[in-house]
Amino acid sequence: MLLPYYQKQSKYNRVSQPLLVTRVLVLTAIFILTPICVVLRPLPSSSPSAAHYSTQDFADDSPALQEPMSGPTQTQRPIDPTELAARLDAQLAVDALFARQSTTLVQAISRYELRTNRHPPPHYERWFQYAQDNKCLIDEYDQIHRDFEPFYELAERDPGYFRRMIERAKSELAADSSGICVIDIHDGIASASGYCPTSYVDAWPITFDKFSRILPDTTFLISSRDEPRVVFNTRDPAALESALGNATDNSPFHISPRPTTAEFFDKQSGCQVPISGHGFMRSVNAEHSFLLSTYQPGYTTDLYPLLSMAKATPCFSDILFPAEYYYDRSWWSGKFGYPDIITPWEEKQPKLYWRGSSTGGKIVGSNYHNFTRFKLAKLASAHPTLMDVAITNFEKHLCDEAVCDGARVIEEYNITGKGEPRENVYEFKYAMDVDGMSFSGRFLGLLKSGSLVFKATIFTEYFSPWLRPFEHYIPVKPDLSDLVQRIEWANANPVEARRIQQRGLAAAKRVLRDEQNDCYFAAVLFEWARLTSFKLSL
Repeated sequence: MLLPYYQKQSKYNRVSQPLLVTRVLVLTAIFILTPICVVLRPLPSSSPSAAHYSTQDFADDSPALQEPMSGPTQTQRPIDPTELAARLDAQLAVDALFARQSTTLVQAISRYELRTNRHPPPHYERWFQYAQDNKCLIDEYDQIHRDFEPFYELAERDPGYFRRMIERAKSELAADSSGICVIDIHDGIASASGYCPTSYVDAWPITFDKFSRILPDTTFLISSRDEPRVVFNTRDPAALESALGNATDNSPFHISPRPTTAEFFDKQSGCQVPISGHGFMRSVNAEHSFLLSTYQPGYTTDLYPLLSMAKATPCFSDILFPAEYYYDRSWWSGKFGYPDIITPWEEKQPKLYWRGSSTGGKIVGSNYHNFTRFKLAKLASAHPTLMDVAITNFEKHLCDEAVCDGARVIEEYNITGKGEPRENVYEFKYAMDVDGMSFSGRFLGLLKSGSLVFKATIFTEYFSPWLRPFEHYIPVKPDLSDLVQRIEWANANPVEARRIQQRGLAAAKRVLRDEQNDCYFAAVLFEWARLTSFKLSL
């Protein structure tokens, strides 16, 4: 592992309330007085690492290759007042978010206590200073509090529960890690305990070393798979007593129903995932690849503490952390070439664009017809004036020839195997983000692309409370039943569509930076460390 990373940061110069008011007045005056002939210049990049990258000849699912490339010549064009207003609105929204954060340790502690009804974890002042130095949000961590709340409630009844379940997991995983790593933090240094089976072997050490120096000693469990693992509905009325009872899962993190996972989820509490959050309950289970036929299940039905990249609630109770897909510094990031020079909005095609592989789940017979990506391709073929969609690569490892006719699937969906540069999305007003094996990992990259993002997912991720539907992106039901209607709305309401696009762009660039991800990850581990040595004195 790498040694801890030390770098002195400037103090957090937060946007004060009077300054925010002044900025509103100044920017409003600019909007009113700026001549239409003002030349539009590209927005500054959110970080020095967002240089130019080439993804030529790679499918959209592939991480961007970090090779410099020259960009097109920037041309001058008049500012559209509608665009200026949308940018102003987006920048003010982010300014307001930062302006309402705590500015002192005392204030931060009081707000933490108000939100959680408990004191902050030991050494919270270290995290607070780290967050200020890195210009992070201070108070907006409700997702962390939600993820840990069941464990705090258990700790009130059984203070040793959290640590005991960690030790039990380590023992169960000793022979077969099932994609889970055990990470020790000792004297500010992070190191893997035993075998760590992960594709992020080069990425995680860099991430951990950004903040391990401020962490108390602890040991945590982290999943290297995209799929969530802890199938336990804490909202079930019997869940608390069930967790306090003896563990019933004889093979934790190894439950792998075959040939599909559909029947397994049908029997689990909270695992009927609704298509919509309102109206009559209608399950999406029969229309989503993850729920129908998970590629790598490896579940447990006991409540173990485990860090995962995404989860479907209330079916899963994993604790969320930022995936490497969302770090600009990471090879796994969904970066795009020419991040500061994009096709002007009015020159983009008013269509929805998506390219990707056939990921989603194990194909058994004709079940792929209900996989989200295949449904998207079929829907697009029926609406060519609204969508430009293609499956570019067939994932053979998801097709066991004993139960899957790969040639038939390839022919049915005209899968050519030819990838396209992900920068092609710049030519379209709308970009689609849709689940694959689990979450897609593209979301932040698409928000930064300059297109309005349409997102269909059943998963919660660490940023879900920060990136809100109808404010930063257009939500789409996971069965895609309202996608056509959503696109037609965007075409009929260009001003409002532009406002949402700009808000998503500003939030992705200014809020969800690498440093913010580090602050989130560190905050998670402070809570984790407290629960491993919980005392009834909170």
